[in-house]
Amino acid sequence: MPITDEQVAVLRAQLRGDREEHLRLLNQLDSEEANVFYTALVGSAFIEAAQHHFIKNGEVASTSQIIDFVAQVRERSDDSAHLINPKLAESMLLELLGKGRMINADSDTKFGHQIVMLSAMVGERQFTPVELDAFLQSARSLAEELLN
Repeated sequence: MPITDEQVAVLRAQLRGDREEHLRLLNQLDSEEANVFYTALVGSAFIEAAQHHFIKNGEVASTSQIIDFVAQVRERSDDSAHLINPKLAESMLLELLGKGRMINADSDTKFGHQIVMLSAMVGERQFTPVELDAFLQSARSLAEELLN
């Protein structure tokens, strides 16, 4: 089953910062869509965003740059500071970039960390609507590839 337009719309609303619309659309997904397909879409978007954010001209960011990014995300709000375990967030990025191993955490905790860090990375890029659509299409393609 491919990633649907509805699942992409949920993530688009999230990344635009439209909390009300995000929650409305998310509540319309059935549990399989939310737990399997939407989760895969968010994970793929996280991969795409992290690779763009931390790999420049084939050069992978240093561990200290990753630590600094996580610290900046945590400083943005009191909620982020409480929601984000810095060691987990750093280890998720380090593993993705081939520089370490992710520490153990349950899937819900990892998903929460992905969505907060994804939102931060996308927010820094300040996408136009067209650029956001292109980013989401790329994430959608990756998710579909990983699900097969």
